[in-house]
Amino acid sequence: MKRSTSLAAIAALSLHLAACDSQTEPMQQAASSPENSVQPAPQVEAPKPSAQQQLSADMALSSKVKEVLLEPARSHVEVAAADGVVTLYGTVEGPADKERIALLAMNVEGVRSVVNNLVVVRGS
Repeated sequence: MKRSTSLAAIAALSLHLAACDSQTEPMQQAASSPENSVQPAPQVEAPKPSAQQQLSADMALSSKVKEVLLEPARSHVEVAAADGVVTLYGTVEGPADKERIALLAMNVEGVRSVVNNLVVVRGS
């Protein structure tokens, strides 16, 4: 009796698996058909500016940062810009000045990041 019950269970399981296979097969076919496949969007790169245009943009950004930093106490600060990265060079009176100048530069439109190479020198 146990043997016939086991055989019946195996047969039922085989039928169930066969039914599952037939249900998933169309889905696999649909997913693999070219009509339903999703193609990635082509990568469109922004045109790169010429070296002259990039140099001009860097000089303009440097000038904008220098305008923001115009104060007698900050007269020892030099500014260089390259592709949105502003680098600050020079000396300042204290750590608070160093941080304040970097924050002012970071808030200028077009600045992506600031490299703060300012050195704190008392009496500078």
